[in-house]
Amino acid sequence: MVDATGRPSRGDDTRTRILNAARELFASDGFDATTVRDIAQKVGLTDAALYYHFKNKREILNAVWDVPMGRGGGAFRPDGPLDRERLDAITDSAMEFTIRNEQLLRLMSLEILNGDETALALREQNRAVLRRVFREHFLTITTDGDSDVRTEAAVAVITGASMKLQMESGSGFVEAADRREFRERVRRWVRRVGGLEPAPV
Repeated sequence: MVDATGRPSRGDDTRTRILNAARELFASDGFDATTVRDIAQKVGLTDAALYYHFKNKREILNAVWDVPMGRGGGAFRPDGPLDRERLDAITDSAMEFTIRNEQLLRLMSLEILNGDETALALREQNRAVLRRVFREHFLTITTDGDSDVRTEAAVAVITGASMKLQMESGSGFVEAADRREFRERVRRWVRRVGGLEPAPV
């Protein structure tokens, strides 16, 4: 909703602050361990004021899932045979997506382990975009079957490297993922599984 000046109303601002706080708490402490009171206190609201915006904690989580995550490389379209520069750009875009959405992806992983079907569907939707981009590009240099194998390998490298770094670095993930050495290592692995860089002998 917007007010008379065309700016977001105060209610929308409060709702956004609630969702940001909830996403952070759910990602760090887990959905079950986070209380409505925890979220309200982080935002500086009373429990009653928070309940004005959301009926319960599950409704907050459902609203968190509705927050747009961006495209994660989905804007790339093949414009010729895939080369290393283009593959690096796609890999970088996927890593930027992971960094921008770190809290939401961490929460998604936790909730998938708890059996949340919405979280699982969202993760698969995001991975489907990445798979499509890689496959379209690999098809410019190889056959269907080989493209599928390279696509799955590239997605596994990016998601695996991100998950491993999250476990190792904890709250320092964003800084660690932005380091030049880590980025170059992931690019190199993707180039290798993509057939654009030979494996070391």
